Amino acid sequence: MSDTVAESQSEKEALKKLRAARKDQIAAATARMKEQRRAVKAIKAGLTGAELTVPEIAAATGLPASEVLWYVATLKKYGEILEGPKAGGYYRYKLVPAAASEAEAESAE
Repeated sequence: MSDTVAESQSEKEALKKLRAARKDQIAAATARMKEQRRAVKAIKAGLTGAELTVPEIAAATGLPASEVLWYVATLKKYGEILEGPKAGGYYRYKLVPAAASEAEAESAE
């Protein structure tokens, strides 16, 4: 039994050293995730009650259009926004109604 305790302590020490060695990478990844969440939240807020094109979303959020396009494609892929009719050369996007989004999530489970 003492061998198991020693192994457990050894594993804990190894994890502690690994976390310390990768501290900067972990902090950078955490910061990127926070920024992505902020961007998605801003895009969804901009689309609340509106149908906007990528340039309009970019103007409303202050994010670069290239980033907005990436997030819009991702949100569309995961069923959080819908592509609407074209406005000039751009599609308009809108949020998926909450009830439909929840039903899709439940059917996926």
